[in-house]
Amino acid sequence: MSNLVQRLAITAHPQLEKSLGYRGDKRWVAWRWESEIDQLICSDGKIVGTGNNMPWLVFLQHDLIHPALQKYNLSESDRHWLLLDRETRNLYVGEGKAVQNLLEQPESLVLLACLDGSSKGDRTAGENLHQKLSKVTGSDAFRWLTGLIPIGIAATLIGALGVVTGLQIGPTVQQKMADRATANISPISPLASCGIGGSGDFSAYVGTSKGDRELHLIGVYEASSAHGNGVQTTGTVEVKVERQNKPIILALSAYEPINWNLNVAPGAVIEKIVVNGYHNQNVAGVSGIPIEKRTYESNGEYFGNFIYKWGSTTESTNTPSLVTKLEQINHTNLTSFQGCYRGTSFTIK
Repeated sequence: MSNLVQRLAITAHPQLEKSLGYRGDKRWVAWRWESEIDQLICSDGKIVGTGNNMPWLVFLQHDLIHPALQKYNLSESDRHWLLLDRETRNLYVGEGKAVQNLLEQPESLVLLACLDGSSKGDRTAGENLHQKLSKVTGSDAFRWLTGLIPIGIAATLIGALGVVTGLQIGPTVQQKMADRATANISPISPLASCGIGGSGDFSAYVGTSKGDRELHLIGVYEASSAHGNGVQTTGTVEVKVERQNKPIILALSAYEPINWNLNVAPGAVIEKIVVNGYHNQNVAGVSGIPIEKRTYESNGEYFGNFIYKWGSTTESTNTPSLVTKLEQINHTNLTSFQGCYRGTSFTIK
């Protein structure tokens, strides 16, 4: 095995990927921590999205997992990624670039699986680990965990991860879990389409909801690459709104012309839609909802800012300005952002 990617002497629980927020169907999936936005990111080589922070921290600190992963600093840095073979349940850890290259080259992953022996013994090891964990339900550690985390959340985490004892969570991790308690169910789907027909540079932010409404922002530069010779092709972005915590103010921002096609799930309430763009932006799929359009091409009243990546980078120098303006006019804090250079589908869940 290359020093860049190492197989771990532990086997993944059958529900690990689901607990960490992956809902795709690829055989291989990897996770890394993005410290700039304090968010778990998952990737299967085609789709890049956000994962579930709290289960990630619980997983890393479990006494059967912590010794094997401690030196890789997976809860603080993105240098190393955790890689899972969902067929054999084998776990690997490796340099981020090496893991990313493997995900983008399926033939390399096939070779990796063959070299490591996709045998029944691997599956048996995973089953034995699960049985070992399951014997100690009801221990003092379990009761301590339910005292730290609200019982509904604890039951979900423990049932999905198969981790029910021996949790040694240090003060730093405890603080992170407490800080993120209000956002334990991320409003951002890990299946945002920035990798299929998109630009593969998905980024996100999850804030703390305050007040009686939520503000969600989706930002792209374009939805289609078919531009040139002075022609701006109108692309389509599908936005599914499933979240039902509070009424939502939905902000949609793009530079190129976009048809924003909304699909609002029963029970979800959109109070207002704010659309920001340089070129014309259209909203379809909803009726009876106030739409505030600010586009330079139509009325010259755009915000003057377009973001598709979170944080202080050359692509997102306008992040603070646009967010501040949205928060000021809507009198609420930003609950979430998600976006990429070229995106076609997003979900607020």
